[in-house]
Amino acid sequence: MSKRDYYEILSLAKDATDADIKRSYRKLARQYHPDVNKEAGAEEMFKELSEAYAILSDPQQRAAYDRYGHAGLGGFQGGGYQGGFEGFGGLGDIFEAFFGRGGRDPFQSQQRGGGSRSRAERGSDLRLDLEVDFRDAIFGIEREINLQHLEACETCTGSGLEPGTDVVSCQMCRGSGQIQQHQRTAFGTFTHIATCPKCQGKGNIAENPCKTCKGVGRAQKKKALKIKIPPGIDSGVRLHVSGEGDAGMAGGPAGDLYIVLHVKEDAEGVFERQDQQIYTQISVGYAQAALGDRVEIPTLEGPTQLEIPAGTQPGTVFTLKNKGVPYLNNSAMRGDLLVTVEVAVPVKVGGEEKALLQSLFELEKGLGKAEKSEGGFSFSEKGGLATAEKAGGSPKEHKKHGFFDVLKETWKSHHPHKED
Repeated sequence: MSKRDYYEILSLAKDATDADIKRSYRKLARQYHPDVNKEAGAEEMFKELSEAYAILSDPQQRAAYDRYGHAGLGGFQGGGYQGGFEGFGGLGDIFEAFFGRGGRDPFQSQQRGGGSRSRAERGSDLRLDLEVDFRDAIFGIEREINLQHLEACETCTGSGLEPGTDVVSCQMCRGSGQIQQHQRTAFGTFTHIATCPKCQGKGNIAENPCKTCKGVGRAQKKKALKIKIPPGIDSGVRLHVSGEGDAGMAGGPAGDLYIVLHVKEDAEGVFERQDQQIYTQISVGYAQAALGDRVEIPTLEGPTQLEIPAGTQPGTVFTLKNKGVPYLNNSAMRGDLLVTVEVAVPVKVGGEEKALLQSLFELEKGLGKAEKSEGGFSFSEKGGLATAEKAGGSPKEHKKHGFFDVLKETWKSHHPHKED
């Protein structure tokens, strides 16, 4: 992608004077500096402004650019700007560049120690990953966690100084926080401005550093912290605990703590969760499914009874309203519990059960024999059931189709006390 014209970036004509270049850059740099402008593209614009000013403010580089454009800069291009903000760490640096150390930065808070460049910095945010049991995530719980973070030194309260002492001006940079390095080349003298390595850009140093924290102002501390996990949380939910991150530098505010929750699966393997819905499965016998029954099922609150109607098919799902997971922002509302019914088929059968099933099998196949049963009905020659009319009447053949019809009548014949 082709580079933009430097004069266009600074909104200048090609015959602009040095004063015009400085004035335009000063205005635009304040407008697009990342410390002030948080809009998308502001940082990129500031980089372009810095690069354009570095070229046009240098007579030799500007002459080469005016004659050959970007191609004429060669090793100069981008030399005045290294992709960061070393030359202009903040708006105070811009004011100092144009007005000297006496220039007042209206965006900079009052600085400590006269010419000090120390600025309070917010502490880092921290992340903690926490596993939560299946049921605790549903109903909520209060947990105690062990946290290790940076706190302000108790001896110096974060200043990095021994109590009763003060900072002194850095002798290496003479309080400016920056050092200049000059390099002579065939194209002229170049000046590189870098952060002072002794004071780290602060402009001052501690005459007597704190012995406890060795002048850092912060120390690692372990802390027990109680947190409330609300009902209905799921994996990936982040809890925000304000002010529990690392302590700030030079009296700056502490960062925040973000706890990322990870919900375990049900330890008993009874329930599965999908958002606010809970799923479980029960198994019933084929006679229960055919005739209907009242069975015990598990719920999150404990066992309860469920009515299984006659003729329930394998895979039938019953829904219990408001027995699922509470909604995170409204615990009064809950999802549902969905119970899937599976019909258990015995692997081995014997004795009376086998004989009964064999009779049912023959009836289904139409191989039944007319044999009077004690329950008041008989199997017909053609299969199915032949029920007796009132006493003394002749049996009237009444064919009932289907396995469940036959099973129901057979069960009644073996359990006369339960017959309606």
